[in-house]
Amino acid sequence: MLPDSYIELITEFPDSKKKIEWLLRFDETFQEIVEDYLFCKQELKKLSTTKSGSITTKYAQTIQDLKEELLARLEQT
Repeated sequence: MLPDSYIELITEFPDSKKKIEWLLRFDETFQEIVEDYLFCKQELKKLSTTKSGSITTKYAQTIQDLKEELLARLEQT
Protein backbone atom coordinates (compact mmCIF):
# COMPACT_ATOMS: atom_id res chain seq x y z
CA MET A 1 0.00 0.00 0.00
CA LEU A 2 1.22 3.48 -0.85
CA PRO A 3 1.56 6.33 1.63
CA ASP A 4 -1.26 8.88 1.59
CA SER A 5 1.05 11.51 0.14
CA TYR A 6 1.19 9.54 -3.13
CA ILE A 7 -2.58 9.36 -3.51
CA GLU A 8 -2.56 12.87 -5.00
CA LEU A 9 -0.14 11.68 -7.66
CA ILE A 10 -2.28 8.69 -8.59
CA THR A 11 -5.35 10.92 -8.64
CA GLU A 12 -3.56 13.22 -11.05
CA PHE A 13 -2.40 10.34 -13.30
CA PRO A 14 -5.11 7.66 -12.88
CA ASP A 15 -4.26 5.85 -16.12
CA SER A 16 -0.73 5.25 -14.84
CA LYS A 17 -1.58 3.89 -11.40
CA LYS A 18 0.15 0.52 -11.82
CA LYS A 19 3.24 2.11 -13.36
CA ILE A 20 3.40 4.68 -10.57
CA GLU A 21 3.10 2.00 -7.90
CA TRP A 22 5.84 -0.07 -9.54
CA LEU A 23 8.18 2.90 -10.07
CA LEU A 24 7.68 4.12 -6.51
CA ARG A 25 8.78 0.71 -5.24
CA PHE A 26 11.72 0.09 -7.55
CA ASP A 27 12.98 3.35 -9.09
CA GLU A 28 14.81 5.64 -6.68
CA THR A 29 15.08 8.44 -9.24
CA PHE A 30 11.34 8.37 -9.84
CA GLN A 31 10.77 8.47 -6.08
CA GLU A 32 12.94 11.59 -5.80
CA ILE A 33 11.12 13.31 -8.67
CA VAL A 34 7.76 12.51 -7.06
CA GLU A 35 8.90 13.84 -3.69
CA ASP A 36 10.14 17.07 -5.29
CA TYR A 37 6.93 17.39 -7.31
CA LEU A 38 4.65 16.91 -4.30
CA PHE A 39 6.79 19.23 -2.15
CA CYS A 40 6.62 22.00 -4.77
CA LYS A 41 2.87 21.60 -5.11
CA GLN A 42 2.47 21.88 -1.34
CA GLU A 43 4.70 24.97 -1.17
CA LEU A 44 2.85 26.59 -4.07
CA LYS A 45 -0.43 26.15 -2.20
CA LYS A 46 1.08 27.86 0.85
CA LEU A 47 2.57 30.68 -1.22
CA SER A 48 -0.60 31.32 -3.18
CA THR A 49 -2.22 32.56 0.02
CA THR A 50 0.59 35.06 0.60
CA LYS A 51 0.73 36.34 -2.98
CA SER A 52 4.50 36.00 -3.37
CA GLY A 53 4.59 36.78 -7.12
CA SER A 54 8.00 35.78 -8.50
CA ILE A 55 8.58 32.85 -6.16
CA THR A 56 5.09 31.54 -6.94
CA THR A 57 5.92 31.72 -10.64
CA LYS A 58 9.16 29.82 -10.06
CA TYR A 59 7.39 27.07 -8.13
CA ALA A 60 4.71 26.82 -10.82
CA GLN A 61 7.41 26.44 -13.50
CA THR A 62 9.28 23.87 -11.42
CA ILE A 63 6.07 21.89 -10.96
CA GLN A 64 5.51 21.92 -14.72
CA ASP A 65 9.09 20.77 -15.36
CA LEU A 66 8.80 17.97 -12.80
CA LYS A 67 5.43 16.92 -14.21
CA GLU A 68 6.97 16.62 -17.67
CA GLU A 69 9.81 14.56 -16.21
CA LEU A 70 7.32 12.28 -14.43
CA LEU A 71 5.34 11.78 -17.62
CA ALA A 72 8.50 10.98 -19.57
CA ARG A 73 9.51 8.34 -17.00
CA LEU A 74 6.00 6.87 -17.06
CA GLU A 75 6.14 6.59 -20.85
CA GLN A 76 9.55 4.87 -20.70
CA THR A 77 8.19 2.12 -18.48
